[in-house]
Amino acid sequence: MKVLFESIGVLVHYNFSLPYYLTKVSEIHSIALLTGLFPISMGGYYYISRAWKKIKVYLSRTGVGFIDELKYVKPIRERLIKRIATKQRYDVVHLNSTEALSQLSGVKIPKLFVLHGSPDYADKQTCKMLGDAYSKVDAFVAVSRHAAYMLRGKCGFEPTHVIHHGVDVELFNPLSYAKDHARATLGLPQDKKIILWNARLSPEKRLETLIYALPKVVKEFKDVVVIVKTRAVVKDYEAKIRSIVRKLNLGAHVIFDKGWTPLVKMPMYYRASDLYVNTSVTEAFGSLTMLEAMACGIPTIANNASSNPEALGNGGLLYDKDDSFDLAEKILKILTDERLSMLLSYKVSRRVFEELTLKKISEKYVKLYNSLVHEGIS
Repeated sequence: MKVLFESIGVLVHYNFSLPYYLTKVSEIHSIALLTGLFPISMGGYYYISRAWKKIKVYLSRTGVGFIDELKYVKPIRERLIKRIATKQRYDVVHLNSTEALSQLSGVKIPKLFVLHGSPDYADKQTCKMLGDAYSKVDAFVAVSRHAAYMLRGKCGFEPTHVIHHGVDVELFNPLSYAKDHARATLGLPQDKKIILWNARLSPEKRLETLIYALPKVVKEFKDVVVIVKTRAVVKDYEAKIRSIVRKLNLGAHVIFDKGWTPLVKMPMYYRASDLYVNTSVTEAFGSLTMLEAMACGIPTIANNASSNPEALGNGGLLYDKDDSFDLAEKILKILTDERLSMLLSYKVSRRVFEELTLKKISEKYVKLYNSLVHEGIS
């Protein structure tokens, strides 16, 4: 089976890890990957080099927003996508954004679309866009039951399938790095308790919930540092967060680590940490970074919102939605109880290894591909 796979943004763990694991399923002969230079440089190269005989890369974009949106660039990209789809004999088209649908709507190849996000706050325009996508594809996949539920409630239709995001456990696992080695490599203190927060620095991620929780934590447990690991930043929101840190006199307890880090280096950040906190109020499936932390065996606390509970399962702790006091209580509960910390470490990694490995997720996609090609949607 030959698959045309469109990447989305810089979700390296999905854009490249999933195609790599798809090539390891016997039914998959080859994958044509529509992607860009930037996501390749941020980690895609790792997977492409490991499966170069089965993955053929087509550069349909640079991955740099303002360049890809130039008027003369978009028509070139549209013609390229249509030409690739029509000249080659693909069995399935795997789409991850609505952009390519208009170019491919007339191409008679089974198509599936994956919604990467939860329509928690979807408006009429968003629902119209998603409804249009739904009408043009043969299968519409949501990555969580929560997203499927919200799609039905907000937009009035249901996805045909739910397939969760997965994790490359060959890369992200409890044995990837020893904690002291990871900290030494990253230049992090050996004598502190480290809380990792890793996400886009934007309002829906609710980082302020963690910052407001810190004074209570520091009062009872002084040797605590929060690492704010971020790549994309909303400047006004960053200014707001830094202002809160200054006002609460938390400068010694918050380290901002801004910049793009290739995926293959991210296990060091997780393994250097004692605790991972996800404060986001809306997620497709608990956030890929949270799943990566869980796979690495890092005790995890998440906001009781959106798809976070579904992703976390019974492996970690949930705090009341946007409640800094309850978050502080949960943090202290883990930091002061070594047995609980060890138990949660085991439970979160088991959650991923039993249900959310990319090997298992890729097999679900191949089963869906087969149903589209041979049987119609099932």
